Amino acid sequence: MTETDMQKWDGEDGVVFLRKIGLRPGQTVLDFGCRLGHYSIPAAKLVGEAGVVYAVDKEQDFLDVVQKNAKEKNLHNIKIVNTAGAIHLDLKDDAVDVVLMYDVLHYFDGDKRNVLYGQMERVLRNNGLLSIYPKHTAEDVPADAFEKISVDEVKREVERSGFVFEKKHCDTVSHNNGLNYGCVLNFRKSATSNEEK
Repeated sequence: MTETDMQKWDGEDGVVFLRKIGLRPGQTVLDFGCRLGHYSIPAAKLVGEAGVVYAVDKEQDFLDVVQKNAKEKNLHNIKIVNTAGAIHLDLKDDAVDVVLMYDVLHYFDGDKRNVLYGQMERVLRNNGLLSIYPKHTAEDVPADAFEKISVDEVKREVERSGFVFEKKHCDTVSHNNGLNYGCVLNFRKSATSNEEK
């Protein structure tokens, strides 16, 4: 993997990928666990000046890199959010159109994942998109809390938390400052999930 590959991802390929999964100009996007911003940067380009991207992470070093890259690319629509490891997000209810949770779920055990899904359901608008890249499942370099959990089990877990499965999209994705083939799962927040509470 070369630096040029990641520059191309941040500049073009990542934008194409995010468009395919459903991001549109003018949207508000939450990139949860953004690390170096390889989804935040292309998302900011795609949503444009009318949109906003919340780059969320618990590591200030990563967030500093995202902020530096955004400045170099003249992107003014990225808001940096340091969670300090907290699951609760300091965002209003129904504040975002899209949540990206890429390569982060394996860091949380089942109970914490349920709390996390609840937070995403809270901040997403009705019919909002929750897109998950469930890396490190039993089928894909197993690690941490996902060591014995399959992609299908992740899908069922998210559905039990009130989201409606929409589609699976497989393509080249960014992972750990590189690129590999992977599949993301797209879910929608249904209007009825609020009514049931």
